[in-house]
Amino acid sequence: MRIDDACLVISDVDASDAYYSGLGLERRMRNVRFADFVLGTGPRLAMWTRPSIAETVGPSYPAAPGQPFSLTLDLESEALDRADARRVLVDPDGFVLRLRDSADGIRRLSEIDLTVTDLDATTEFLLLLGFEVTDRAEGARVFSAGEVTLTLYEGGTHLQSPLAQASELDLAPSTGHLMLAIELSTGEQVDELYRALLERGLEASGPPAVFQWGARSTYFLDADGYIWEIYAWVETPR
Repeated sequence: MRIDDACLVISDVDASDAYYSGLGLERRMRNVRFADFVLGTGPRLAMWTRPSIAETVGPSYPAAPGQPFSLTLDLESEALDRADARRVLVDPDGFVLRLRDSADGIRRLSEIDLTVTDLDATTEFLLLLGFEVTDRAEGARVFSAGEVTLTLYEGGTHLQSPLAQASELDLAPSTGHLMLAIELSTGEQVDELYRALLERGLEASGPPAVFQWGARSTYFLDADGYIWEIYAWVETPR
């Protein structure tokens, strides 16, 4: 199983677009509610305004603050030189980014670190989604998620080791929300996984539906308020 998109829930498209464009990322598309950036390989990095994503996800959209998380971007040396020497940044919505030199010169979203309250329960959820554990440590689990590494850190609402560097910024981590998208091959697979997750008691946006952008999708909320989109392309976008 792989993660195809990491989508930040943002307050202002203009501010986020300007910020990430300033890091040298290449925008793929943008409208008044959404923007996304293509990297050299792996998952896209997207931004979706809160009112719009909340409308799409529906009543299951999280009401409580989200858990702290971080994203690691591998950038070529020239882009790093233009960015920030600290290599640990906070974007306009308070999300923490770590910048790292790309060994092969290809831009990618290389790591997603999530803080969770129940490591075993979230591990079970990710195994149900089809992810595989590749490493274990005290209070942590590492999963292969395609071209990105997904790591869980148990710690309630407090950031643990992946964001220790952020303390030098003297800023509290964001309690905003993150959506991770999983692409399946067919609409039937989306329906099957939807039923399996419902049987486990997960809260869904509703039965899978075909949206105007051509995907058959449904959205689930996990125990820590992370949003998961499960989709397959089934139509030409309208």
